[in-house]
Amino acid sequence: MFAVNSMVAGVARALLNVPGSPDDDGEVSLDIPPPPRHLLLSVLDEVNHGLLVVNEAAEVRYANRVAARDCVAGQPLHYDGRRLHVESPHGRDELQQALAAAQRGRRSMLTVRCPRASVCVGVVPMGSSSDSGDVVALLVLGKRLECEPLNLQFFAQMYRLTMAESSVLACLCEGLRPSQIAERGCVALSTVRTQIDSIRQKTGAPSANDVVRMVQMLPPVASTVSSSTSSSTAARGQIGNRFVN
Repeated sequence: MFAVNSMVAGVARALLNVPGSPDDDGEVSLDIPPPPRHLLLSVLDEVNHGLLVVNEAAEVRYANRVAARDCVAGQPLHYDGRRLHVESPHGRDELQQALAAAQRGRRSMLTVRCPRASVCVGVVPMGSSSDSGDVVALLVLGKRLECEPLNLQFFAQMYRLTMAESSVLACLCEGLRPSQIAERGCVALSTVRTQIDSIRQKTGAPSANDVVRMVQMLPPVASTVSSSTSSSTAARGQIGNRFVN
């Protein structure tokens, strides 16, 4: 996850007018004019990880589209349009400690849980924003699923999988065994094994596990949010591509 952190931290710093943080050792500084802010916002919205920029008080300075979608009431993290809330007391303490560590330039990772779900959170120090004066941190949320539906769709198109093979692949990505896939699809086990062999041949993967790893390694491209989702998000004040003043 920290590879994703490094990729997006520079973009978020540019949006918030934050200079490079002390943990940027090894980064190469290029004399390139920064792109327009609306373009940077679009870049962050296309990353299939929830991204939030918060200060030590967990006041949200930025949330991308995926974070606005996932950080809702009933989830481990809840963004109310101003502040990030953690449902469990233990999770609140852990996040506060991680944000305090970020103030000192330290990265960390934690898992926040609630009765319904859990989410892994990477915390990256980003320095002080010249806009607000806050010392801010980037929170990168882990993916909800190992293999996202959009990635499965792209993968199937790339390797020209049939609909039946795509369905089998989706089940493999869920961790199901061939016998369980056959039972779910009400087909013979031999049929499932034939489809798995066909997937392996088309992808050049030595095994079914290798095929799943290929899907997991695809770039984290966000799926398009429907207009109904966007409307409900706006109604809650959780606008994923806006800064919170």
